[in-house]
Amino acid sequence: MKPLYLILLVLVIYACSENKENGVIPPFEDQDISLEEKMKIAVSEAYLAQIGLPDSTYKFLKSYYAKRSYTPRWINDSSLTHLGRQLKNALDHPHMIGLPAGRLIHTKTENFIQDELNITIGLAMAMHDLKNGVLDYEKKKMKKRRFVPASEFDELAKFEEKGDVRRQFVQFGPSDSIYEILANGLIDFVDAYPLDTTTFDIKTQKVDSALAVEKTRLALISKGYLSKDKIDTATVSSALSRFQEDNGLKPDGVIGKYTSMALNESTAHKVERILLSMDKIRSRPRRPEKYIHINLPEYKLRYYINDSLKSDHNVVIGKFENQTPELESSLKKIVVYPYWNVPYSISSKEILPAAKYSSGYFAKHNYKIYKGGVEVDPTTVNWKGIGQNSFPFKVVQEPGPRNSLGVLKFDFNNAHSVYFHDTPAKGLFGADVRAYSHGCMRTQHPVDLAKTILERDIVGRKENEMISDSLDSLLARGNNYTIKLLDPIPIFVEYQSVTRNQNNRMIVYIDIYGRDEEYLKIMRE
Repeated sequence: MKPLYLILLVLVIYACSENKENGVIPPFEDQDISLEEKMKIAVSEAYLAQIGLPDSTYKFLKSYYAKRSYTPRWINDSSLTHLGRQLKNALDHPHMIGLPAGRLIHTKTENFIQDELNITIGLAMAMHDLKNGVLDYEKKKMKKRRFVPASEFDELAKFEEKGDVRRQFVQFGPSDSIYEILANGLIDFVDAYPLDTTTFDIKTQKVDSALAVEKTRLALISKGYLSKDKIDTATVSSALSRFQEDNGLKPDGVIGKYTSMALNESTAHKVERILLSMDKIRSRPRRPEKYIHINLPEYKLRYYINDSLKSDHNVVIGKFENQTPELESSLKKIVVYPYWNVPYSISSKEILPAAKYSSGYFAKHNYKIYKGGVEVDPTTVNWKGIGQNSFPFKVVQEPGPRNSLGVLKFDFNNAHSVYFHDTPAKGLFGADVRAYSHGCMRTQHPVDLAKTILERDIVGRKENEMISDSLDSLLARGNNYTIKLLDPIPIFVEYQSVTRNQNNRMIVYIDIYGRDEEYLKIMRE
């Protein structure tokens, strides 16, 4: 058998070299030999190089097909099987299965034997990437392309003939409910809406109402939310409301600042952000049993124990010029009626102008000022003689209901000096886009969160002495007090612009800080 194999291999190499000139199909596919013999020739190093597959594929293909006694997986005697055709189509459109377009190896195939090889290589790479992610977020570069082990490939690559094969790729990703919703939501999204690359320049209705409505109608048509023949006001408004819901905005049919931002983004760019969010889930370490997760673009804080949601809260995050950072830390204490040590950037830029207008500003807002650790009477200071860059005081707001941190502060160490806390300004929690703070995270219903945390603060058989009634008593007294947790809670503050909502629907939120674009540029490379 070996001499025949060598003769056929020589014929293959000769015929392939002739292909470039005359386009003739390589002869060994037409030989009266078994599929197994054809596959043995196909996985030779010379043939793989001839059809454009890189050297890195040779060892994998040789090992895999030798283990199978060179039995093909996705073809019959003359063509791809039904499953093979489905897989080829999925791999030819990697965004459908959650991977960036340039991630998989693409070679122009000329016959079903090459299709067999490409599907196997594509699947081996896809399975690895869907499990491990494609981006290195610390080094900000793409990870090396790798294969799942050839010895595990048959066991992993179990696809059914029936059903949508694209949805079967979800099994290769992490066991994460949000990931599964995004993976299936992505397929629903690309099936429902054209992969349109058109961007728009829509201004709000306040700038030019008639122009905004007309451009919005064109954008909704382009994005697949509206038919060309539907131009009446009610239909356009309904389509806009559906679009707003899909983008985490109030479905009020009004073309405001953030609705126009969402409309101006192309559908293709939104798909890229879905891929990025899926990859972030793949790449992150496994969560601990108990943790607090804050997703900035979603403006949400959630407390989980054993994958069970225990508390869910709206948050207000930093505005664009005072962005809340991503971080990991551990919640160790809850401060009742906290002091607020005002950051220098706020005291020099915002408090100083108010003090120049009236020194009574400090007493009105319960501020005290210190210089060298000694308290200073604000009425004795010549405020007009102090410049923004020479503000010499430390400003501290005393505890109380009007304190900017409210009645509770959840404190944890981090390099950015941020935390989440109560606030006397409750009105912003009802907004759909909640980026208004100086960088910290204002939290809705913080007392409920604190009670939920304390009720579950147990180490072994020891429970935290601070129970709900005790917290209520502290709040009634109105004094500053620090509660230490027995079991510190890991905190993850992340930036995931595409996730699910409370109804388990995929939502593409506004990329409020524009942080996605840096990673999308890397993915496109």
